[in-house]
Amino acid sequence: MELFNLKGIEYVGMRELAADLGMRIGNLTYYFPTKDDLVFSISQAYTESNSKIHNDLPVKSLYDFLHKNKLLFENGLKYQCLLLSMVHLMEQNTRIAANYQGNVMQNRMSGLTHDIALLEENKYLKFNCEDDKLLIISSNSLQSRFWLSEAVLTESRQNLARQLTHYLRMKAHLFRPYATKKGVEDIDRFVGELNQ
Repeated sequence: MELFNLKGIEYVGMRELAADLGMRIGNLTYYFPTKDDLVFSISQAYTESNSKIHNDLPVKSLYDFLHKNKLLFENGLKYQCLLLSMVHLMEQNTRIAANYQGNVMQNRMSGLTHDIALLEENKYLKFNCEDDKLLIISSNSLQSRFWLSEAVLTESRQNLARQLTHYLRMKAHLFRPYATKKGVEDIDRFVGELNQ
């Protein structure tokens, strides 16, 4: 993970990984015959860790939603090699593409849609029309998937953790136009904790 995160999945070969781990290439390929197999295994671990966050933290308030997203962003930092190589992986690794386009993407979008509907039902958000709701769902989905790519364009891979707070603050403020009074209080509480 460290080597993939540092250099990018596309730029690290199995021989380099084996050497970095201090093992023979045959030992590595015994468990992972190809790099695609290894990367798929890593993607499964990432999906499972994200699912655990989603399952362990039900959303009851806007603060809960933002806090859960903070944990998801932090998890994304651990697996940044996957997020930064998403387009390449989807084109090159058929197992990752099939898994993402099948279960992962559908589960994440339905979960996000559910959370936003719950926040509206619990009076943290108020939308004037369905298009406003769709906009906030789509914006959140895009930001969660691609904030790291944007961050790399302005900083090096080694400094991404510093930018996490900026993107979380941005996520929180995306909700401000749709937030009720108690929604704004949750945004302010979350942003205040980020600033500490």
